[in-house]
Amino acid sequence: MSRIAALPMYDFPHLRPHTDGLWQSIRSEFQKIGFESEHALNRDLSPALLWAHPNLGFTQTCGLPYVNGLRGNATLIGTPDYGIHPGKPGWYNSVIIARQSDKRMALAEFVGAEFAYNGANSQSGLFAIMFELQDSHGNARFFGSCVKSGGHALSVKAVAEGRADIAAIDAVTWRYLQQSAPETSQLKVLHATAPSPGLPYISGKPERSFPLADAVEVAIKNLPDAHKNALGLKGFWRAKPEDYDIIAARAKLAAPIMAAHGIS
Repeated sequence: MSRIAALPMYDFPHLRPHTDGLWQSIRSEFQKIGFESEHALNRDLSPALLWAHPNLGFTQTCGLPYVNGLRGNATLIGTPDYGIHPGKPGWYNSVIIARQSDKRMALAEFVGAEFAYNGANSQSGLFAIMFELQDSHGNARFFGSCVKSGGHALSVKAVAEGRADIAAIDAVTWRYLQQSAPETSQLKVLHATAPSPGLPYISGKPERSFPLADAVEVAIKNLPDAHKNALGLKGFWRAKPEDYDIIAARAKLAAPIMAAHGIS
């Protein structure tokens, strides 16, 4: 039986022909090793439903859900490299954004501000900035209020429209939004958070990871330049499960300041 495939984490409408091209390249390599997956990417199921689906073959997840439950129930294939940190292939960070018109220029100046975050299980939209604050300001409450937006693009809109003052956005997502969301021109980047391992590819059941990693590495290497350049793909990092321990460790350190903000 063919298994479900999905790439929901960076599935921006303007990039879908290139995302579909990436999947067809990966699927072709999977077929060579007898790993059968559906022809078309699934765009109907939410990420949470995808990650728990009993017939999941291939998808991408955020680092935090991976370490908080998926790591023991799925196979880590590896991590695409978007060139965010040339010295650390496959790693990324968040950018902390505010309005261009806001005279504050550093994160430390946003004490008491309204913070927009995409979701409580987000490494890039929430835990990355909370870890930064815990490291520099301790565990006390920093923001005046926190509003859950439901997505990075929605956090960007909230800041641009004045419904929030500040947000943390996945650096890859920020790159794509700058291509497609006019409101980004109203915003500035204050700061880049500490780098961490990027969003990994997983298979839904325990598998032999090496054949899948080999297939994905070849697929990205052979991807036509039009797709590779549009997606900003530079290569593939053969990440191991323990490489993501840093995300779990930082989340543990950030837990007290999260609690101070009433986010759980």
